[in-house]
Amino acid sequence: MERPNILVIVLDCVRASDFPGGADTVPGMTHVERLRRESWEFRKASSVAHWTVPAHASLFTGLYPWQHGVHAKGRLALDSSSPQLAQRLQGAGYRTLSLSANGLISPTLGLTSGSDQAAWGVSLFNRFGEGEQPPQGSGGPARTAAVAENLVRERMKELSVWAGVYLARYPGFWDLSTKVVHRVRHPEVQLPPRLAPWLEPTLGRWLQEVPASQPAYCFINLLDAHEPYLSSSSPEDPESSWWKYQRTRQDRRGWVSGDWNPAAKEFSRLHRLYRESLGLLDRRIGRIIQAFEDAGRWENTLVVLTSDHGQAFGEHGALFHINGIDEPELRVPLLVRPPGGRNGTGSSVGWASLIDIAPTCLRMAGLDDEAASLPGCDLRSLFEAPRPTPVFSMNDGLVHASDAVRAPSARRDQLDRLLVGAYVDDQKVILDPVSGQVRAFNVERDPGEAHDLWESQQADFASLSDLAAEIGRQLVGGPQRPLESDVEDRLQSWGYI
Repeated sequence: MERPNILVIVLDCVRASDFPGGADTVPGMTHVERLRRESWEFRKASSVAHWTVPAHASLFTGLYPWQHGVHAKGRLALDSSSPQLAQRLQGAGYRTLSLSANGLISPTLGLTSGSDQAAWGVSLFNRFGEGEQPPQGSGGPARTAAVAENLVRERMKELSVWAGVYLARYPGFWDLSTKVVHRVRHPEVQLPPRLAPWLEPTLGRWLQEVPASQPAYCFINLLDAHEPYLSSSSPEDPESSWWKYQRTRQDRRGWVSGDWNPAAKEFSRLHRLYRESLGLLDRRIGRIIQAFEDAGRWENTLVVLTSDHGQAFGEHGALFHINGIDEPELRVPLLVRPPGGRNGTGSSVGWASLIDIAPTCLRMAGLDDEAASLPGCDLRSLFEAPRPTPVFSMNDGLVHASDAVRAPSARRDQLDRLLVGAYVDDQKVILDPVSGQVRAFNVERDPGEAHDLWESQQADFASLSDLAAEIGRQLVGGPQRPLESDVEDRLQSWGYI
């Protein structure tokens, strides 16, 4: 049997509730709806963590963070002791590609191992002027990292000092200044309306170069739903609140420090900008599908579409992500389209996790022995039956000591905690392994986690709590390694510390 191509797409920061099939679906996502009609849908899907690095490490290795060790209480670069999906497929004859708008998915953090060609983004703010060649990468045509960083420094010089001061707080001014500079310098060139505009052209060129007889594995990270959010409206639109959104504050560091406490209307405005970004993602998914169709590979392609974590807009007092393991940050969309598609939609019975993606892809590629060595499930088995084991996740606290110093005690107590989450059936427990505090919820009846059931129904949740406590014991007191300078620099450039 011909081995399928494999396409894994991560929509960074996309939470399940706003995605098609969720409780508050963004309308008009036609390309996603096409995938839904051809896919297995997993409405009970959880990330393993609330931020990029441990989540991607688990997706690639098929292991939980406490198994591969990549989290803020361990180390923040994946080493070679945990083979990644790309490496396993590469060893089986696949040609492999990693394209990430998120610059953390790079060799610096060990997250591109096994990729014949890899490329990654430069900055959250560098949305324009990158062209059709990736700014930095390995194994293919790309500008060097030094040249790419010079682009950012040059952009900063083009801005006034005043705009630079407000960059982190009000990224809309960055967007506006960049557009003005680009319009003056290149009036004949239309600005690409998306992050990492090089991504789809690079994918298309690469697919055309892979021999038709060789299966292809592609990993793609799209960052359009990651803060900072930039409004798609323009000053010429009389119905828009363009100026209001240009000056929308998005200062997570100010929030952590207690300098800024967003009002309800500010959270609402941020959520609206976030929902606009999902429409951009839908159009990008359409271009990715088109690249596979143009290469004659779409029919025989396994597609996994998911997210690394969600995003919060005031729920439980949280902003964006890296806050906790409540549902807005943990529940993610998950679609699996088999080669050729399937007729009709339906949702899974059992819980799914990011650790299930690697074994599912390996089994579809005929690598059953490789898949059997991993703890996750073949996702197809969850479509008809409950999961035989619970699903787990973790909150690893603030990523760097500088954030802990910056945060006042109340905010630090909220953010810098080690937490273990566990799901089974409709139950969820959240355990603090240091204090022993447990919270319990029925997430089917109470998706907002407003009613803690631990005191009244402790016996019903006891076995799930015991499993979470066992994981907590593995995490508490474990070796926390200092950040290497290049890892620290990259995390800082992307706003994580």
